Amino acid sequence: MTRLTDLPEDIQSLIVKLPFRVGYYISASDKTGGEQADEAEMRALQNIVTFYVEDTLKSEFAQEAMLEMLRHKKDWENWKEHIEIVPEECLKMSESLVGTIDLKEIYSFKSNLLEIAISVAQAYREFDDKVPPMEKLKTHLSILFQRIRALLKGEEMPSTDTMLNISREERMAVGLIADSLGIPFKI
Repeated sequence: MTRLTDLPEDIQSLIVKLPFRVGYYISASDKTGGEQADEAEMRALQNIVTFYVEDTLKSEFAQEAMLEMLRHKKDWENWKEHIEIVPEECLKMSESLVGTIDLKEIYSFKSNLLEIAISVAQAYREFDDKVPPMEKLKTHLSILFQRIRALLKGEEMPSTDTMLNISREERMAVGLIADSLGIPFKI
């Protein structure tokens, strides 16, 4: 098995940063909720990446990368810079690992990144009583239309609460991350 330390330094650095950066990218994608939402999402991000290290990793490579990310927690504040390039970083990471690491290990790490993105998107509900009535109506109508379409196609739909926890901007950001990782996903 190829270890993280066997890779070129720039790729090692990218892989170590990506779990945090993907989560932060999702958190930063939605500007609603204000400072309180930002603080809550940052706490959630810290808890989520820690959880994925401790409980649900799928491969040794992903575990090694996540543990290394936690060891560099003091650098997380610096990793927030140039967050707009995270989708390109996901592509670069994927391309760099092909042919170097077993495809199952790559897919496991990429799945881990996507799970972090989804978890961060679901972590804090920006959709609350402060949302203007027209925005609420549009959101609920959109959910209704998505449910009807899913019913007609025989697809499964997440709960309304789940859908309300993920804003339109977060949904688009998660979709972009999934596309960049090459993982078909619909939220």
